[in-house]
Amino acid sequence: MEEYPVKLKKLADGTFSDIVVKEDDNGETIKFSAQMDGKIFVGEDEDYLTAFRKLRDVLLSAGYGMCCAGALVNALQSGMMAGSDRVYLVKLGEKPSMKNAVGIFDPAGADIFPDSRAQEIYAERFFDSI
Repeated sequence: MEEYPVKLKKLADGTFSDIVVKEDDNGETIKFSAQMDGKIFVGEDEDYLTAFRKLRDVLLSAGYGMCCAGALVNALQSGMMAGSDRVYLVKLGEKPSMKNAVGIFDPAGADIFPDSRAQEIYAERFFDSI
């Protein structure tokens, strides 16, 4: 079981808290869990990034934004990265390179906290731009 320290931003008042995201891989599914204010939040899926996004989305719906690279609107995976803990932080009109690759849980500042749908829309715009 892996553990990742993550900073959360409470969207209502802008305060920050530190949590630990726990990863459990049973060979069939990846499960991420985190505890905040006495509640346990879970994201689970067969795919690593999708499990992360599910956790991020339940935290968002509870009013918390994750301050890590995978939660940024421009974080996406290539086909070769699928299933891994890496994403590219892409820019419209620019092809990504390995220098743009980061860990999903790497710390990142964020002013906006997109949900999975917003990331999908950005990814479509990105692919149309290159």
